[in-house]
Amino acid sequence: MRQRVLHWLIHKRGWDRSKLRLEKSYTWLTDPNRHRIRPDIELLDEEDAVLVVVECKRPEVPLSQRVDNQAIEYAIKSNAPYIWVTNGDSHKFLHRRREGGWQDVSSLEPLDISFDPPKVDIDFPDTGKEADIVRYFKELRDPQFQGFEDSWKRHFVLAMHKVLFDTGHKLPYTHEGVHVLEDRGTAFHEFTNRGGGSYYSRYRDFIAATQGRVEALSVAVNWSVTDKGNDRLALCVGVSKANRVHHALQLIVDQNHEYNDRKRCWDIYHSGRMSNVKDAVVLDAVREAAVGHWIDTYAGGRQRMYLGGLRAADLATWKNSKRFIARLLHYGIIRTNLRETLTSRR
Repeated sequence: MRQRVLHWLIHKRGWDRSKLRLEKSYTWLTDPNRHRIRPDIELLDEEDAVLVVVECKRPEVPLSQRVDNQAIEYAIKSNAPYIWVTNGDSHKFLHRRREGGWQDVSSLEPLDISFDPPKVDIDFPDTGKEADIVRYFKELRDPQFQGFEDSWKRHFVLAMHKVLFDTGHKLPYTHEGVHVLEDRGTAFHEFTNRGGGSYYSRYRDFIAATQGRVEALSVAVNWSVTDKGNDRLALCVGVSKANRVHHALQLIVDQNHEYNDRKRCWDIYHSGRMSNVKDAVVLDAVREAAVGHWIDTYAGGRQRMYLGGLRAADLATWKNSKRFIARLLHYGIIRTNLRETLTSRR
């Protein structure tokens, strides 16, 4: 839902991307069960003050006083005068009264709207029809996938999108010590890379935990063209923290997969490569996390980790891919914990 609202704001209303803020973390002092709150979307004015807080719910979640109260908490912390709550099918606007409290209003003044924004679902393509695949990537309106023509990579992206975006996720789900607690929907994020670059694309957001640590994690498949003209496909796991938003993993699929024709499945591996950290250290961290059975010895005695399999796009489902997604999330947590530990020791 957040992705739809963002598309509408950027492409239909022409809202400046730099004046959109996603999931800013605010300290919450008055509830012992919560330490921080994060509005889905904030619209900023020219002085970077918050104009509107947008609270997005899934289509199956009805708008209610409880949803209003949640959005009001966000607006209080951000000092926003307007609230927009939506589940895609229904929309509600609230405005802060001068004398205090909130009132329902029929229009959202900063956006000059009194109508429902368009509700757009992108139909997943028939993977056997080239024209339908072309239509899907065009309607996706994700700049990185315009002109995206490599056949196997397109089908890999379709398989990942089907698992992440097109299928309901039954949670919580526990696998090998990682607890995937919550699916927080989809959103466009810009996660920085240690080398200074970044991807801005659509991610699936999860809350996951290992050994008592809870993390906000996002998964996406990204495509880019390097300075040398080579294109590459990357499986990315982003981590959102109060003081840092970054990629814990950028797995280059081109170099880390084997396709099984019989099973019609991409088997995904990773060497442990991590900037300024030896592969052996990463492998040791994996063993310490009690998932040393991921490690596989192959040609020349080299070691790598098997992260799971992704079925072909017409076969991929959440059910047959959830172990793979859980391992990606778990591996992302292991890597970000390792990075924090090594940084604190320097």
